[in-house]
Parts: sequence; C-alpha cells; structure tokens
Amino acid sequence: MDLKDLDRAFEKMIKQFPQARRRLVEECGEKMYQKVLSNISQVDEKTGNLRKGVKKAVGSRGGYSAVRPDYKIAPHTHLIENGHKIVRNGKVVGWVSGKHMYRNALNELANELEQDGEKMLDELVGDFNG
Repeated sequence: MDLKDLDRAFEKMIKQFPQARRRLVEECGEKMYQKVLSNISQVDEKTGNLRKGVKKAVGSRGGYSAVRPDYKIAPHTHLIENGHKIVRNGKVVGWVSGKHMYRNALNELANELEQDGEKMLDELVGDFNG
C-alpha cells in the first residue's frame, strides 16, 4: 500500500465515521429504551404513565442518545426511581426503596454497549485494512 492508497483509505474512513457513529448511538439508545421499559414492567404501577413517560432522544448530529422520563406525563418518576419518605401527619413513618429502572438499565447494558462501540470501530478499521 503506497501513500496515495493510505490517504484514500483515511478519507473513506473519515467519511464513513459520522454515519456509523449515528447508527451506533441510535441502536444503543433503542436498547436502553427497551431495557428501561422492561424494568418498568416489573414495577407495580397503576396508571401506565410511568411507561408512557419514557422518552428517547437522539442528538441532532447523532452525538448522543438519551433515555429519560418526561415529568409532564409521569411527574412521580423520580420518587419511584430513587425512593422516597413515607410521611403521615407531618411525621416520617418509613421509607420506600427506589426501583432504579433507569440506573439498572444502564448498569445491565454497559458492557454490551461498549462491545457495540468496539464492533463498530473494528468494522471501520476492517474496511480500512481491506
């Protein structure tokens, strides 16, 4: 491989990276979204707003993906996620432990999402080598 071939290979990789990154970010966001919904289905919730309130957003340039609660639909999400005090007649009488639907989703998928990123890079570098 001479210098011109190397230069063309770099140009090709530079052009492919933004689309590959956006695809990776969208796929990771979808996995997180589905995992959060799965975790919520294990919570005893009456109205269904907790599930309806899960929103997925992808950055306009595809640089990030976020799965977060919509507090207009489910304003109580933080109480279920993090836990809360039980107050009766102005006195704290107990504590309800958090269900950690969002945090657990991230913890459970962290390795898989990292492997997806490495796979995407391997595919780009594989194209570069071939």
